[in-house]
Amino acid sequence: MLKNLYLMSGTDAFTKGWLDNVALTENAVCLEQAGGRYLLYGCFTSPEIRFPAFRELAVSWNAETPEGTVVEAQARVMVDGTWTNWMSFGKWSPYIDRRSAMQEAAKPAYIQGDTIHIPAGRANQAQLRVYLYTNDSQITPLVRLLAASVRPVEWHFEEGNPYGRLLRLPAYSQCNRDPVFSKSMSAPVSLASMINRWGQDVLPEELAWGMYDYNKGDCFNHAFMVALAGSYGYHAYRAYLDPAAIWQHIKAGNSVAVRMHYAANQEQAAQKGLPILPGAFQNGEDHCMALRGFALENGQTMVLVNDSLAPTDQQAEHSYPAKEFWAAYSGEAIIITEKQKNQDQGCPVRRHAELKGLDQVGTYVFQTPSGQELPLKKDFCGTLTCTVKDGVAHATTAHKTFHYLTQTENGAIQIPQSLLEVGGKITIYAISTSGSGLVGEVNVAGNAQTAQ
Repeated sequence: MLKNLYLMSGTDAFTKGWLDNVALTENAVCLEQAGGRYLLYGCFTSPEIRFPAFRELAVSWNAETPEGTVVEAQARVMVDGTWTNWMSFGKWSPYIDRRSAMQEAAKPAYIQGDTIHIPAGRANQAQLRVYLYTNDSQITPLVRLLAASVRPVEWHFEEGNPYGRLLRLPAYSQCNRDPVFSKSMSAPVSLASMINRWGQDVLPEELAWGMYDYNKGDCFNHAFMVALAGSYGYHAYRAYLDPAAIWQHIKAGNSVAVRMHYAANQEQAAQKGLPILPGAFQNGEDHCMALRGFALENGQTMVLVNDSLAPTDQQAEHSYPAKEFWAAYSGEAIIITEKQKNQDQGCPVRRHAELKGLDQVGTYVFQTPSGQELPLKKDFCGTLTCTVKDGVAHATTAHKTFHYLTQTENGAIQIPQSLLEVGGKITIYAISTSGSGLVGEVNVAGNAQTAQ
């Protein structure tokens, strides 16, 4: 294992930590039981972890958090021989308003979003702990992975010498996704590419809501990104990796995304103090790209990526010269391995429902099979979207063309006249702020409407 990466997963690894109102179950930590009921909270603490001298710490966790349960990862670091206070990465569950901490820069250490920073001096140890909470004594969260990775003060990048290797990842553009997320879609779009390659078939909007950071008001929190991947049953973590280590993950067939900082042209580079990435579609001051592999072209190594800043899904399959690409690489990568069986309890779920046409043409309301209406809440602020059957076989649902909808005052969904005129089968999605949602279909013919 790399000296700057610490991974804790599996029962044997968790036995090395300290248990407080928690217990070990099969390859996970859960709340302890008393009288057949789970305790309402508990804490697992890792051993003290020695690292090479560092000034940045990234923490990851994978957990199953059924609705009504929450986990909260914390860390502390030893700076110049003294332990700091514990710092929280925010309470985590898809079903809550997730809020990261944004502390002012201060000695000896502070946390901003998904990273702990040491502004002066050197840290050489870290320790993790995770709190488990439930408001229902019949259910417990399960923590399956804790990870910590540091950026060493003395870090010598090794680029390696990769040969050609191609992974088949579906490519998506963020430019035609829900505009409510503005430009903060690169992480959820990359995550969609990384897990949809294994047949998950999620929409970027479902992932965006599931990892949304309500403190910062965006989807850039990579700790929440890997936690969400973990909720779907994937083994996922963040790590500071050099290009040679990334190549080994690509060679092994793992999904990899990298965090990038770059400018698209000379003028922007001068303004922002960032390296130029030739051929970039737009500035990527904090941008996530999923890797598809490496290729050798005319003796030059090219990095194959899915770049979500491309104007279309087709153009998102892009490549960059390795020298300039690694100069723009932040050093942080996200690693995801294939899905683990029976480890996705509590992940956001898309449920099928029926749709009932109302008196006003083009308005529909979800309903149960028994006919009970399920109007949207007045404060619904998720994503309303639809696709129209176009006769094309799309590789994933997210490759379809999506049209974004509005809701009516009575909680119904309004389909625009332009789509009604096209007619055919329309699939409507109502994605909540947890990433869960309802989906239903209607057949539309001119001004006539029938629910199906």
